[in-house]
Amino acid sequence: MDSEKGFDLIDKMLEDSDNSYYIDFVPFTFQSEDYSRLEAYLNKHYKLQFANKIKFITFAIIYYYDSYVYLDERVVNALYPDLKNKDLRNLELEKLANIIDSLIIDDYSGLNILFKDKDHFSLLRIEDGFDTYLFDIEGHTHKNIESLVEHQGLYLKSIN
Repeated sequence: MDSEKGFDLIDKMLEDSDNSYYIDFVPFTFQSEDYSRLEAYLNKHYKLQFANKIKFITFAIIYYYDSYVYLDERVVNALYPDLKNKDLRNLELEKLANIIDSLIIDDYSGLNILFKDKDHFSLLRIEDGFDTYLFDIEGHTHKNIESLVEHQGLYLKSIN
């Protein structure tokens, strides 16, 4: 799939997805206004662990499903100009792992993994920090993703 078609599909999913989820490290949502102290602590001590778990999930998806991997234009222009409009699916895993670490640990955005089960596309989007989202996952794909997330000790939460 060429990058233009890939980004059109990504944009459509980001705008119109009914089955949207995010990956979280706790099973509940914090209601306290004092969450900022905990967030600062987690940013300092747990971001690398979270990044490792997201890499595991990402690589499992890439190798299980027919997939296409694209960086957002902002992060490409700032950090990886040689990867502009390129499908990173066959990039060396170490290099892709470094990109994911940079996005999560250094708060850049974003990496898009389009993956297909039969004729249905879904999207894994790694933004910055602890922000990792899934769009249009359903049926067997949903069960697989939920299993992967749980395997890593994380939680799949509905956005809607």
